[in-house]
This record gives sequence, structure tokens and C-alpha cells, in this order.
Amino acid sequence: MKFGTFQLQSVPPWSNCYDVAQQHFEQMVEADTLGFHELWLAEHNARRYGMMGNVITLAAAIAAATKRIRIATAVSRIPLHHPLHLAEDLAYVDILSGGRLDWGVGKGYDALEFSTYGIDFETREERWNETLNAVRQIWETRRTKFDGKFYKLGDAELWPLPLQRPQLPTYIMVSGSERSLAWAAEHLLPVAMGTGPTPDQLRDRLNLYADTANAAGYSDDQISQVLANTWQLKPMHVSTTTERAIAEYRGGLEWYMGEKGNRAMFGFSEDKRPYDYYVQHRSVMIGSAEKIAEDLADYQRLSGVNNVICWFNMGGAASSASTSGAPLIFL
Repeated sequence: MKFGTFQLQSVPPWSNCYDVAQQHFEQMVEADTLGFHELWLAEHNARRYGMMGNVITLAAAIAAATKRIRIATAVSRIPLHHPLHLAEDLAYVDILSGGRLDWGVGKGYDALEFSTYGIDFETREERWNETLNAVRQIWETRRTKFDGKFYKLGDAELWPLPLQRPQLPTYIMVSGSERSLAWAAEHLLPVAMGTGPTPDQLRDRLNLYADTANAAGYSDDQISQVLANTWQLKPMHVSTTTERAIAEYRGGLEWYMGEKGNRAMFGFSEDKRPYDYYVQHRSVMIGSAEKIAEDLADYQRLSGVNNVICWFNMGGAASSASTSGAPLIFL
């Protein structure tokens, strides 16, 4: 299995922007030292549960501070970005990192975020398609020219070019929509799943992906290679004992899941539930190193997914100890 860490940059009431930024950066550098495969960097604005409005800013900073870990956007909310800025800025970070950048893309789901940028939420599907096509075309052709509904771009050379050619590895982020999964399969792009699907549901989704990709004309070998790159986000906390882990994770999770929209988006009940509901939920892993290792083995066997994005610091939970148990499990 491969493991990554998820960085949302939440600012809970007991913390502040400065401390959160410093703590998250330290955790990312530590993840590089510990041998994690990838950093997954989230992008949100206008809400205190995510303060990174343009994830490329953070990707550039961490690229300069790390040596080997891969860096993924999770996600670039591409309806909110200009395609040429994305193509240029992502290419620069790819160069700065030595070719370690993966581009995770999503549509965005919060109408408030769209409104703060003055973009009509109802246009997000069209903007997502157009911006994704524009960026990929610009990288492929090495020219800036693009003629779309929202963007009409003049012709010039693209500078800089991404180090990874012909373009950055691109992941489609799938939260709950089978339509997004089918689109990814039709284009043979790897996916990163949200927390919602259970292991059994993940197995079904992998089968749906394979069937859809096969119908689109891709070979079994091509499909297997891409499915081996499937990731899923898992809220997770490891400590010296399961009891201690449950106690440490409580404050951050309860605060973060106090937002109804967060509960629904991450596959939990929309109704407010007690902490024990999350402790027992199959999408959450909390416990000692031994328990988490057993849970991960069961998860891999049931789901067929080999790559896990570990959400150690949900809501700022136990930030100073967010990777304390990692060497016991992942290395």
C-alpha cells in the first residue's frame, strides 16, 4: 500500500491562522522525512475549516522544502481559476519540485465560495469542462491559444513547460457522483475517492470504472494500471492506545463535523450525531498502531484499493502528534 497525508488547513476556534500554517507545514516536511508517498493539499476559502484559497501557493512552498514526496492538489477547484494561470503556475511548481506534482481536479461544491469570486455556481459544470480541456490543450500544444465560451485566449508560446511531459498526471476527485467516476473512466484518468464509500461500495465503483473504460475501448492492461492508482481519503488518528487515540481525535472531529455541509459532503449522516457514531463508522480509522494496521489490511482486502490518504489532523485534532504513530504502521 501507498500512503499520503491530507492537509485542509482548518482554523478551529482554539487556534489561529499563523499557528495552523506553521503546524501544517511542519507536518508536511515530517511526512517527507518519514517516507510517505504523497501530500494531498486542499483548496477552500471563505470558511474557517479551509483557509487555502489557491492551493498552488502552498504547493510551491512545500516543493521547495521537501526532497522526495509527491505533491497533489486536492483539489484545484478549476471553475474558479483562469486556465492559463493554472497551466503556467502548475508547470512552474512541477519544475521547482523536480517533477513531483500531481494535479487533482474538482468542480467545487460550495456556492458561497463561488459567490465570493463573483462566479455563478450554476455555470460550474460548463466551466469545469472548459477549463480542464483548456489546460490540457495548452500543455499538449505548448501554445496558449484557446477558444471557448468563457475564455478566448490569444496565441503565444507557453512558458514555462511542465517538467513531466506531455502533461502533469491528473486525478479526478470523486466524492459521491457516479457521473464523475464514469467521466474519468471514459478518459482513463485515475481517481481519488472521498471518505463516503464503504469498502464494499469502493469495490463496486472499481468494477463500474473498469466496465465503463472497457466500453470506451481501453484494454484490460491499461485499465488495471490506472485502477492501481486509485486513492481514498480516510479520517485517521494513531496513538499509543486505542482509548487515547479516541480521546485525542475527539475535539477536532466534533468541531469539523459540527457543520452540516461537511457531514453530508464526506459521506456521513446529515443529522448531528454523537462522537461514538464517527468512532464506529467504517470510513474512520482511530486506534493503536496494531488496530490501524489490522483495519488497513481488512480495508485493502474488501475494497481492492491500495492507496490511502490519511487525514490525521481533521479540525486541527492533536496537531502536534498527527504523525506520531505513523512509523509503526507505514514504514
